[in-house]
Amino acid sequence: MSEGLRDLMRRYPQGVAVVTTTWKGKMVGMTVNTFNSLSLNPPLVLFIADRTKGNDVPFRETSSFSVNLVDDAKILDVFATKPVETRFQEVKFHLSKEGVPLLSDGYAYLLASRSQVIDVGDHAIIVGEVKEVKVNREPNPLVYYMRNYRNVCI
Repeated sequence: MSEGLRDLMRRYPQGVAVVTTTWKGKMVGMTVNTFNSLSLNPPLVLFIADRTKGNDVPFRETSSFSVNLVDDAKILDVFATKPVETRFQEVKFHLSKEGVPLLSDGYAYLLASRSQVIDVGDHAIIVGEVKEVKVNREPNPLVYYMRNYRNVCI
C-alpha cells in the first residue's frame, strides 16, 4: 500500500518551499512539498517532516523557522539533495533578527514561531504562528510533479 500511495502522490502536483531554522548554532534547511496555510485567525501555517530521517528534530527543538518560496529549481535541489552541512554555502541568504536564515533569491518568505508539533505515523506536523510575511517580487512558481519541478503557467 505504501508504494501505491507514493506513486499516486507523485501524480499530484504540489507546491514546494524551503523551510529553514538555526539549531544548535547551525543553519538547517530542507525542501518540502507539504507547506500549507492552516488558519487565518490566528495566522498559522504547517509543513510536514519525516521523523524516520530525523528531519523534524531541528524544527521541534527551535522556537522559530522560516518558509521560503522559491522559483529556482537549483535552490530547491540544494535543499533536497546536498549534504546538510554544505547547503547554505551554495545559496545567498541573510539572517532574520531571530537568527533564522532567509533565502535572498526567494520570491517571498514568512517567519513563524513554532506553536505545535504533532506526531502522525512516521512524520511530524510542524505548526507555526506567522510573525512576519514579505513578498519580494512576482514569481514564476514551481510545483513538484512526477519527481520533477515544473513551471506553472500563469
